[in-house]
Amino acid sequence: MLNALRKTKPSSTKQAPDKDPPANHESLALRMLVAIAERRIGLDAARCRLAITHLETAALLQGSLRRVLARHHLSDGQFAALVVLFSTEPEPISTAVLAEHTAVSRASMTDTIDKLEALRFAARTRDDLDRRVTYVRITPGGQEAIDATINDYLQTAADAVRHVRPKDQRTLIAAYLRLLRGLTDPGEPLRKGTPAT
Repeated sequence: MLNALRKTKPSSTKQAPDKDPPANHESLALRMLVAIAERRIGLDAARCRLAITHLETAALLQGSLRRVLARHHLSDGQFAALVVLFSTEPEPISTAVLAEHTAVSRASMTDTIDKLEALRFAARTRDDLDRRVTYVRITPGGQEAIDATINDYLQTAADAVRHVRPKDQRTLIAAYLRLLRGLTDPGEPLRKGTPAT
């Protein structure tokens, strides 16, 4: 919904990396929501703008990264599973642990492994002592595919941050950790004017 209202404006000059981006990079919906927040008692407009800007930025970044995966014929789940398998090679990993490491259900992971096996990127084996336990390993073809995908994925991620100065990158990482804390901490939310710790 927010991206649908995004306004773009062609520019004949390249944006210098040490300058703030122009305001028209923000969607109309974002600017309207911030304007509403500024008029409503009890709302911190600056915090609202930060959260919604993060949402729009994350959506654009996710779209760029998913296009990379599409070029390599992989879904988000398949990519995540292959990255874990690539990292744990040569040790096999159980389906349950793989699901835990990629934050999906076992049923979803079973479906992902089915598709990776069809692509010959992964192979399953049964535990000799407990036939209920299934182990997964990445195949040589899977290693080759994920290695190339990881390079493209990380390059795209790095390119997305090319206009952010190194000192600002450190500040952003610290801010994102605080944002994660705000999303996961069940404690009392900070009110307007209350400093974060």
